[in-house]
Amino acid sequence: MFERYTEKARRTIFFARYEASQFGSPCIETEYLLLGLLREDKALANRFLRSHTAVESIRKQIEAHTVTREKVPTSMDLPLSHECRRVLAYAAEESERLNHQHIGTDHLLLALLRAEECFAAQLLREQGLTLNSVRDEVQQSEAVAQHGNAYFVRLDQWLAEREARGGIWTVKLKGVKNRTTQFAIYAGDRPKETEAKENEAKENEKGQEMAPAEKLAHIQRRIDFIVGRMEHAIANHEFEKARFYSDEERKERENLRALCEQFNLEAPPPRVPLLCLEVIRDERFCEVQKRCDDYIAEGVAQVWLLAPEFKRAYTVTKTEGLREFKGGILQIANPPLEMDLRKIFE
Repeated sequence: MFERYTEKARRTIFFARYEASQFGSPCIETEYLLLGLLREDKALANRFLRSHTAVESIRKQIEAHTVTREKVPTSMDLPLSHECRRVLAYAAEESERLNHQHIGTDHLLLALLRAEECFAAQLLREQGLTLNSVRDEVQQSEAVAQHGNAYFVRLDQWLAEREARGGIWTVKLKGVKNRTTQFAIYAGDRPKETEAKENEAKENEKGQEMAPAEKLAHIQRRIDFIVGRMEHAIANHEFEKARFYSDEERKERENLRALCEQFNLEAPPPRVPLLCLEVIRDERFCEVQKRCDDYIAEGVAQVWLLAPEFKRAYTVTKTEGLREFKGGILQIANPPLEMDLRKIFE
């Protein structure tokens, strides 16, 4: 049954069985599969849950939800529940959907989210995970792996050169409206740590002199900076840094919530990218269209889609929808942004 499973996926099943035995369960339920997944693939857990606190919260909720019985001896075989078998069938389908020969931990995570009624899916949704967002990120990561040697290197170079001139900054694999875009491009200059610290020190000196609205803006700037650093750490698999920034974000969001309650203020809406930029491969265009529609609905001004294999580009805007771009240079007027497609597709 598990011939196509990677070593990590097999060990996930092993740990799921162990978790079930510790709770005295007569079978392996989806919540134990989730615990096994979080135990075995910590990189995956950090990538999507972003903090150790979230992982601990899931375990505590499972403990509170479960009636603990006498532990089952580890020598005793435990069957998969009907729901858990359905999850494994979904994992195989997710693997085939991505044209993979193996079934890995990312497929198991997608499968748990597909089983919408199960307890594990409920816990994941409470942490902000959705099937679409996780599926997008897995697909985007796959695209990076397959196409990164050429096109993504050129895109990185183009973005670095354009950022150096000022006026924009970029976050890779950024969540937008429960989706994940490969490159989210923001107007303005990237917040710098030294500037953030200097501004914080100046504003701390003012102390109580700061008006509530000014304090609110200051906290939001801190959150924007912290989230940017956290996402940069996640993209570079620097999970210790990511956990640190995740804790810092949680503290600042609590400060924001308390300030809003104290002075009856409304929290500012999340910052929306000016542009989402993606390399597309063999996805169905209807799926690409849905993802782009979500970006535009969230307030993104434009989406640029590059199809290097066919040397084609597409743009998506609110007024014109998705259309093929026939020119040679993609442009945005404010801030001025130009991409010479010949240099990307060469």
